[in-house]
Amino acid sequence: MNNKIFIMCLLVSVLAFTGCEMTKTQKGAGIGAVGGAAGGAAIGAAVGAPGTGALIGGGVGALGGALVGKHLEKKDEEKEKEEVKKQLEEEKAKNK
Repeated sequence: MNNKIFIMCLLVSVLAFTGCEMTKTQKGAGIGAVGGAAGGAAIGAAVGAPGTGALIGGGVGALGGALVGKHLEKKDEEKEKEEVKKQLEEEKAKNK
C-alpha cells in the first residue's frame, strides 16, 4: 500500500511540473503536497493509517509550500522594484 501511494505521488508530481509555466506559489504548493503526502503516508503506515496520513500530510505540505512560494514571490517582486528604481535614478543622473 505504501509503495502504491509513493508511486502515485511521484507520477502526480512529474505530470504537474512538466510542460507548464507555474508561479513559485504553485510550485511550492505542489512540491509541499507531494512531500507532505509521502511523509504523511510513511508516518501513517507506522500507526496503521497510511491513507489518512497521506491526506493530512498532503494538505499541510501544500499549505506550507504555498506560503513559502508566496514569500519567495514577494521577495522577487521587491528585488525587481529596487532594480527598476536604481535604473531610473541612474537615468536621471545621466540626463542632468
